[in-house]
Amino acid sequence: MTRAERLKAAIEALTDIPIEWGVSDCSTWPAQWVADVTGREFDWPAYSSQDEAEAMIAAAGGLLPLWEAVARTAGIRRRYELLPTLGDIGIIRTHGHGDVGGVFADGGVLCWRAAWGVHLIAPRQNAVVAIWEVP
Repeated sequence: MTRAERLKAAIEALTDIPIEWGVSDCSTWPAQWVADVTGREFDWPAYSSQDEAEAMIAAAGGLLPLWEAVARTAGIRRRYELLPTLGDIGIIRTHGHGDVGGVFADGGVLCWRAAWGVHLIAPRQNAVVAIWEVP
């Protein structure tokens, strides 16, 4: 199965399924994607509600520092040129939801785990906060 087919299957598996905080939200879903693709498990902090997730993000100083620390422990390299390839993970800045994480598809489209299913966002270049290469 190609990486594109794997991403499509991962997205389809979440169609019409609500977020489960700490299991399949906009941070843990990309972490699970990396684990599935690379076999590298993320040591993701435990939480079980949106309030707990927001408190954890605030304590870390934001979503970016939190993701950086977790990605470093998993051996995932950050891309500094901000040009994602299919299957990379990253964070974008949105108007309505603040910073959100997801998995990049072709063309720099971010697959973002929202309340129900996965939404596709084609962010402007200046909205990309960070990208991590998924080998």
